[in-house]
Amino acid sequence: MTRKWWTLVGACFGLFLLMLDSTVVSLALPRIRGDVGANSEQLQWMLNVYLLTLSVLVVTAGRLGDMFGRKRVFLIGMAVFGLGSVVSAGAGGPDVLILGRILQGVGGAPMLALSLAIVCNVFPAKEVPKALGIWAAVSSSALAVGPLVGGALVEIDWRVIFWLNLPLVALGALIVARAAPESSDPAAGHRVDWPGLGALSLGLSAVVLALIQSRAWSGGLVIALALVGLASLVAFWRIEHRVRAPIVEFALFRNRPYFGASAAAFFLVGTFWAVIYFQPQYLQFVRGHSPIACGLMVLPTTAPMVFVSPFSGRLIAKFGVRPLMTFGMALGLAGLLVLTQVDATTSYGVLLIGYLLFGLALGLVYAPMSTAAMAAMPGDKVGIASGVLSMDRCVAGAVALAGTGAIFHALVGSGHGFAGSLAGSTWLLVGMLALGTILTWAFVRGPAEEGPDPAVAGKPGPEALQHHLHHRRFHL
Repeated sequence: MTRKWWTLVGACFGLFLLMLDSTVVSLALPRIRGDVGANSEQLQWMLNVYLLTLSVLVVTAGRLGDMFGRKRVFLIGMAVFGLGSVVSAGAGGPDVLILGRILQGVGGAPMLALSLAIVCNVFPAKEVPKALGIWAAVSSSALAVGPLVGGALVEIDWRVIFWLNLPLVALGALIVARAAPESSDPAAGHRVDWPGLGALSLGLSAVVLALIQSRAWSGGLVIALALVGLASLVAFWRIEHRVRAPIVEFALFRNRPYFGASAAAFFLVGTFWAVIYFQPQYLQFVRGHSPIACGLMVLPTTAPMVFVSPFSGRLIAKFGVRPLMTFGMALGLAGLLVLTQVDATTSYGVLLIGYLLFGLALGLVYAPMSTAAMAAMPGDKVGIASGVLSMDRCVAGAVALAGTGAIFHALVGSGHGFAGSLAGSTWLLVGMLALGTILTWAFVRGPAEEGPDPAVAGKPGPEALQHHLHHRRFHL
């Protein structure tokens, strides 16, 4: 096997770990709760803190890779992710496990930001599409098999899901270290937006903390914390308009297709994280299913990605990106409406309809939304635009999970029970996805309707990305 293919294998190890983690940890949470004595807020933090850390660091990690070497920063990320896995696996209490999840988020940020850039650096332009397809297939496959793998491992011991990361991290790091050449961006400079990073971290953390702790803390404290968070986010917005190397270029959202695709990503991915967090708990706590049975039952929420995503290019060519994405968002909305009817005795047949509709939405929308977001971007903006899109997805998960959790716990406190509270809180997700569907139809346009930058004229959709990938950086 040539060096370039070994590089692809090594980078895919890191990607596979991140995507697998997206689902396996959710399957393990009911067992973790009983084993380490976590309350509901601490349980939610085990997922939220990971998403928050990824959110605030993914773009900065990509920039650090451009400045100091993508391979070097990627390998550091893998090492930190492995350390976080060790801390999580050995945790005897919820606080230590939350610390482990923070470390996994810190390590995961450069893995997410740089894996594709490392791959595209070693492939000639004509072979980039093939490498990109394999890389994307690994991502979809990891998400799809996550519930099944997670359920099987949790049956053994929930700690196994973290210990299993270590040989994968070691093997992936070894392959990347030996096969991948170092690369950087001489034009990246040496400026990091530390004030923006601080304001973003404080703002997101305070808002999410206020939502999660809204039931446990006094109303005055929660309101004060929320105001601090909002003020910090306003400060972040102001900072980003003044620094030379911002984390987020807000002018990107003036591009209508990019705004529409970003909205679709925010609302669909955000609802995914909430669904994959609460539904396994419902199946295990309320219905009494084992983790492996639960993994099989929620598999329809992710498995359609494996079967649908490979055909996304043909579907876009036949139907257009806007109709395809809007239809997918509408299917997801229908699936969530089904899940608002869940009670303690709902048959799996009803759940299956909701899960499958939502899974089809992920399959139809997840790949096209990246194409729609990037196709109309000027060539010199694709790097930062794709990084912001990655950040958008992580922020979506943290915010949607926190908001849904706040409503869920409020309903539980009012005596609605787990199933009733879950059904009630799902209406927030319905509202989010309804808004996302409207924005998708209103703003998303295909390359034929919104022409790309002249530098990549005649290279719509994936070809525009391939042109840029060969020369600069890309963040999922």
